[in-house]
Amino acid sequence: MYRKKTLGLALILMASIISPFASAQEPGSSDEGATFEYHTIASLGDSTLGSDPTGYRGPFVSQHAANLMGVEYYEGAVGGDRSWTLIDAGRHTTIAENYGEGTLVTIMVGAWDFIDSDINIVNSDYSFIDRLDENMTIILDVLVEADIDVLVWNLPNMSFLPFLTQIFPPEVHPYFTEASFLWADRLDEIAARYGDNVQIFDLLTASNDLLQNQSARMISNHEVISPPSMCAKNCVMVDSLHPTSVGQGLLANYHMQAINEKFPSSDGDYPLLTEAELLALADFEEVEEVSEITLEGDVTKACFDWTEANYRQLYLTVINDGENVVIPNYIGFNTEECRQSTHVMYSSDQAINVVSDVTNELTLNHFFEIWGEEFSSARVMGMDTNDGGVLSITLDGIAYEGDWSAVNIDGVISVDIQFQSGQSQVNPEDGMESESTPGFAALIATIGMLGAAIISSRQGRRN
Repeated sequence: MYRKKTLGLALILMASIISPFASAQEPGSSDEGATFEYHTIASLGDSTLGSDPTGYRGPFVSQHAANLMGVEYYEGAVGGDRSWTLIDAGRHTTIAENYGEGTLVTIMVGAWDFIDSDINIVNSDYSFIDRLDENMTIILDVLVEADIDVLVWNLPNMSFLPFLTQIFPPEVHPYFTEASFLWADRLDEIAARYGDNVQIFDLLTASNDLLQNQSARMISNHEVISPPSMCAKNCVMVDSLHPTSVGQGLLANYHMQAINEKFPSSDGDYPLLTEAELLALADFEEVEEVSEITLEGDVTKACFDWTEANYRQLYLTVINDGENVVIPNYIGFNTEECRQSTHVMYSSDQAINVVSDVTNELTLNHFFEIWGEEFSSARVMGMDTNDGGVLSITLDGIAYEGDWSAVNIDGVISVDIQFQSGQSQVNPEDGMESESTPGFAALIATIGMLGAAIISSRQGRRN
């Protein structure tokens, strides 16, 4: 921290004589006159602050901060981190053990905890906040014990996040808003326990300003486009989860204002990114719009830049005798053939990113071929019907009855593949159905039907 007190030693001695029994500073009180000098900025959290395999989302806010402050940068943020995976991987202890006084950690974790709890949230169950509170406290205890200062980001209003709004109907979006505010309030309470060592960057307010006020998105005479529009260069968001490079730059200036306010330097305010620097992160030249793409040859080997095309997300659930089959991340990404492939899995356990304007008819079969897994009406991923097992596909909640050699996924949001082995099936005469875990499509359908009832049961919602 290298704090420099403006009061001289003589004044300190005089104050101690006048008030010999003065109490220690109360947690959360402001130490006026203190300044903070740093040698390192370290990031923690998910891919908003680091870990970008696509190369389209950097430099990150923390990198900009390190450059503007003239200090070293350590990237400890990892894409897809939940609060508990961060702890299990020991990312906070790595920073605590290798850095210390003179380090400022910027951390945003909780977005994936939030997304994982989406079904509970739309049923007004916000218990995930208590678990997130416990995990954040574990992380902060370790960092503060190592004499590290921390700037904790709260979350944006998650009802503006395309990842969620594309899945859930508008009538349940207010629940995501309420949860966002509840977590922001809880973070304020957590930070207050650590005094000046832990401060809050109010991303909730900053992102609301950026998304709702056109003036906040203007760079010279150019407007950065806000969601739901997404693009690689001139939009706030490159996809349904992440800011673009210029989006990171705009957020970096809000971030630097928070650092200047909460961790001031003895040399005065740190600079912000200039308009010229922000323009360099975008590309406002007129680009001919590509309406559709035809891939030559085998689409499973095709290479292209998905930021030049429209794309969407499809959600895949595979159930084997009632047990969820884990689908790994980064399928079809950075393969031997090419850097990107027709279907990529890079953000979630269930989200397949599908290029939607490819004239070649893309099928579910293509994804399994890229994955390297078997897929047919008789056998999927080793789940075989030869022993009396049954395979079924549901597309957006409707049973698929077509040709398994070419399962068309045009416009499909969710796919459920379920397998029941011959041993697990129950004799129909018993009047019982075999148990299975509801797929993603069933959950979406349930939310849609219950939406009106959920909304009408809640009063006094926070907007």
